[in-house]
Amino acid sequence: MKRTIKVTIRDFSKLEENLNDPNELKLYESANGQLYEAEIEHDGYAVIDLTDEDYIELAPDEYEYIIAEWTPAGTVGEMRIETKSDPADDAALLYRGVDAAGNELQAAQSLPKALIAGLAKTWFGDKKDKKNGVPE
Repeated sequence: MKRTIKVTIRDFSKLEENLNDPNELKLYESANGQLYEAEIEHDGYAVIDLTDEDYIELAPDEYEYIIAEWTPAGTVGEMRIETKSDPADDAALLYRGVDAAGNELQAAQSLPKALIAGLAKTWFGDKKDKKNGVPE
């Protein structure tokens, strides 16, 4: 599945160990901090076609999903909740509340993606019986 991602390689030492070609390392360095459309593999790795001949493959901790525009995330009563990536923090999302006409009712707030994922698992994930590993 294609998704918009931002390359966020924080530590190049692993790449330097695994890549034999300095030109290949330069591809990763020049992609760092940039937005791309990437194919996300079943194992979480992202593949970015840079040119017809060149591509890079990123581990799940070397990129962040990006939502560039305000996107509906649900409703609370009459208020529509919208979200998008926080431009000031790659690991956070902005949330705001708007009315049917798109007027902001609740100012945008930045929340860490890990917090959102944790809340989603807690509230909406399958609760399993600790002894048997089956849903309650």
